Amino acid sequence: MKRSIPVTLAIACSAGFSFAFAVAAVAEGDSPIFATNERVREGRSTPPRKSGQSPVAATPQPDHSRVPGVVVAHSPQASGIYIGSPGIVILPDGTYLAKHDEFGPRSTERSSAVSHVYRSTDRGRSWEHLARVDGLFWANIFHHRGAVYMMGTSAGHTRGHCVIRRSTDGGRTWTTAEDENTGLLFPDISYHTAPMPVVIHNGRIWRAMEDEKTGGGWGHSFRAFMMSAPADADLLAASNWTSSNAISRDPDWLGGQFRGRLEGNAVVDPDGRIVNILRVNVEGPSRIAGKAALVRVSDDGQTATFDTGTGFIDLPGAAKKFTIRYDPKSKAYWALTNPVMGHTELNAGSVRNTLALLRSEDLMTWEKRCILLHHPDVVYHAFQYPDWVFDGDDIAAAIRTAYDDGIGGARRGHDANYLTFHRFENVRELTLADSVVHPDDIGPGRPAKADLGAVVVEGRGFTVETLRNGAVSFANRKYIWEDVPEKLAGWRYTQTAGGANPRVRATVKRDTVLYLATATCQPTIDTRGWAPEPELTFGYTDGGRTRMEVFRRAVRAGEQVELPQGNWTGGVLLAPPEE
Repeated sequence: MKRSIPVTLAIACSAGFSFAFAVAAVAEGDSPIFATNERVREGRSTPPRKSGQSPVAATPQPDHSRVPGVVVAHSPQASGIYIGSPGIVILPDGTYLAKHDEFGPRSTERSSAVSHVYRSTDRGRSWEHLARVDGLFWANIFHHRGAVYMMGTSAGHTRGHCVIRRSTDGGRTWTTAEDENTGLLFPDISYHTAPMPVVIHNGRIWRAMEDEKTGGGWGHSFRAFMMSAPADADLLAASNWTSSNAISRDPDWLGGQFRGRLEGNAVVDPDGRIVNILRVNVEGPSRIAGKAALVRVSDDGQTATFDTGTGFIDLPGAAKKFTIRYDPKSKAYWALTNPVMGHTELNAGSVRNTLALLRSEDLMTWEKRCILLHHPDVVYHAFQYPDWVFDGDDIAAAIRTAYDDGIGGARRGHDANYLTFHRFENVRELTLADSVVHPDDIGPGRPAKADLGAVVVEGRGFTVETLRNGAVSFANRKYIWEDVPEKLAGWRYTQTAGGANPRVRATVKRDTVLYLATATCQPTIDTRGWAPEPELTFGYTDGGRTRMEVFRRAVRAGEQVELPQGNWTGGVLLAPPEE
């Protein structure tokens, strides 16, 4: 089964500058962003030297042969300009448009940001540069009532107006947001977003946004709100847009580990109400992963509310930007995300090396359907900020990709050097068996599986041992268990390497109670959903005589439960002896 179309292409300057110009020093104002062209099919990426010309120094040439998907654009690390904010739309005539913006130390994101638009007339197999759009950042691209729009900000953090731009010639030329009648939607600055989807519902077009007006730095300053306008209105007129109240963060959320929510999706929930589902980031030391925030919006678009009791939902990969779209054919919601798999020793927001397809019927419970892209390195490789649309039975996606290019690769995963296009075929039929790598093969440790009677436990990086005083507690230390309660003596437990962050998943064979032990004095583990057993504690013989606390959780036959990890001890499964 083919998931994406690998094509090796050279790149030509999208703004008229030579290839050598991009990989050497880039003059002020020059763009190092390159689109694909035909020259590679002739075997060269620079014009041949004519007879009598002086020889020129050889310029390092990039190698795109290993990059997954189709290379739409490339910006080498040496340029100091990175590729961000991918977007994609399919026009009614079948033309594909993709876009990205520029960020990084040599970009103009802090003053007047730059975006680029590309076109494909062969369903993504090849691309041409179509337009450079100045004064546009973090924008999505969409088609509405015969025109193409991009909606975002005019510049980067704390500098940008909220703007919308329109093209009536298929993306070649764009309006300029000069005033309240031409796409300048608010007179003030300090707005934030990403290429987030719009949705049409009850005669209005809806788009989630944030501002950065409370101070405190990245994450702390974000306030989430929803914008909407009549679907038949002039979208460039600021007076046609309604905004909800903006909701600030509470630092006490998620046990004091909450940092910020951002990059929200406007979605119609199963009850026909507009909701805003946002990415959630936690503070640097935290290892909480896979939490999204659900904000409810009134029918008139003026009131947004957040219930702290029910507003945080489990959504694998939600510490990074993700796009949710509803599919009428399957009557389900779908998303592409970057779940943390096997690297829970890192803050979830930094792990972007795996791209997964998710499905949900109610927006509250999400299932990993397939691993679409993966690279084992988490530092210099990433498949991030995916924007995507359904194309028949397939998904067409534009991805901000960090990958090897033969001339230094990406500076880090975040600082992407590629915009890539991918076609994932027959997505509604995909399962984990179709993955490019099985989830159990991702991350540290050897695969493991054990039948413990009421549950089958499987994953990576653990063995099953017997809990008793004097038994070795962790595979990579000489610490031993002490003060084991009589009730727990002789139970089995999942022994792991301390600090290694294994994967432990329990599949329940019959109704039972699961028991979990962890050191809650190491606070970066999420034990919500587990009830404490205060009488059951024991310890191990490190220098601090760390105590392990025990929790319980009632489960039903057929359930699958991932044991929480994230602190040094991790989550240890305790199971009574088989009867």
